[in-house]
Amino acid sequence: MDPVIRNILDVAVAEFAEHGLAGARVDAIAARTRTSKRMLYYHFGSKEGLYAAALADAYAGVRTALEQPDYESLPPAAALGAYVGHLFDLHLKSPQFVRLVMGENLLGGRFIESAESVRQMSHRSLETLARIVQRGQRSGEFRGDLEPLDIYANIVGLSFHFVSNRQTFSALFEAGADVRLVAERRRAVVIDTIDRQIRTDTAAGLACRLDAARGSDRCP
Repeated sequence: MDPVIRNILDVAVAEFAEHGLAGARVDAIAARTRTSKRMLYYHFGSKEGLYAAALADAYAGVRTALEQPDYESLPPAAALGAYVGHLFDLHLKSPQFVRLVMGENLLGGRFIESAESVRQMSHRSLETLARIVQRGQRSGEFRGDLEPLDIYANIVGLSFHFVSNRQTFSALFEAGADVRLVAERRRAVVIDTIDRQIRTDTAAGLACRLDAARGSDRCP
C-alpha cells in the first residue's frame, strides 16, 4: 500500500474510533497526516468514503491476522484452542477496531454491508474455523451437531465483551485488579467455555436444552 494512503488510514481509524462518524473531523485527520484535506477528498471522495475505507482497513487487519497461524498442524482440540486464544488476543490488542465496530452497529451496519472485501475475508476466517471443526468431528472429539457460525459468534461475543465493556465491568466487579492478570484469566475461561461447547460428552445436554426451547419435554 502507498505510504501516504497507509498513513491516512491509520490516522482515520484512530479518529473515527474515538469520535465516531458524526464526531470525527476531516480537518483533524488531515492535520495529523502527511497530506492535505483536499487530497483526502481526492483519494476517498467524502468523509463517508474515508470512514468506509478506514472501517474496511480495520476489519482487514483483524481478519488477515486470524488466518495466519498454522492450525492444520495441530490436533483438532489444540487447533480450536489456538484459534479461540488468537481471536481473543486480536480483540484485546485492537480496542480501536472494537470501538469502530460498536459505532458501525449504531449506524445500522450500513457501511459494512457494501464492503465486499470484508465479507470475503470474514467468510475465509469462518472457513478456517469450519475446517478445524470438521477435523474434530471426523476424529470423534467434537459433536456432530455443531454449526461453525454459532461457535464463531460465541468466541467473538466473549472476546468482544471483554474489550467493549472493560471499563464498566471493571468498575463494578474488578476495581483495582491487575488488568493483565484479569485478561489472562478471562482468555483461559473463554477457551475453556468453547472447548466445553464442542466436546462430544456435552451433546446430550445441549440437545435437551434446544428441545426445551422449542417446547419439547422429552428430556428429563
